[in-house]
Amino acid sequence: MTRPALPVIQREAIIMVGLHALMIISSLITPVLFWVWIVPVLLGQPVLRLYLPAEHGDCPQVENMFANTRTTITTAIIRFLAWNMPFHTEHHVWPAVPFCRLLDLHRRMKDCLQVTAEGYVAFNRDYLTRRLRHNDRTKT
Repeated sequence: MTRPALPVIQREAIIMVGLHALMIISSLITPVLFWVWIVPVLLGQPVLRLYLPAEHGDCPQVENMFANTRTTITTAIIRFLAWNMPFHTEHHVWPAVPFCRLLDLHRRMKDCLQVTAEGYVAFNRDYLTRRLRHNDRTKT
């Protein structure tokens, strides 16, 4: 970490602590924060734990975005709900492309993709298998 960055990080940390303190105090006055923040987080996180690792999980930590990011081939419903973010490599390589055009971009560049998964179920099955194999190897 560079010295010039330290004051910025400290300032942001103080602001975040203050905002969290305000949220805690406001929850003593009204339950709105509980219903619009806490409940959605509790409901959404289990789904996100299955979704988010597919974007970069087990990709090499290199600068090449075609190698360090995964595109997941999935259904139109999932693409709609996720604003086409399963086309994650495309999103990283050309971030200025609006989400509604990522399918078009995918069609043009699919032959260039280096890391893909055939759906979230397949990704999570393979990801879990790799984790279990890794754990078995480290125990012996």
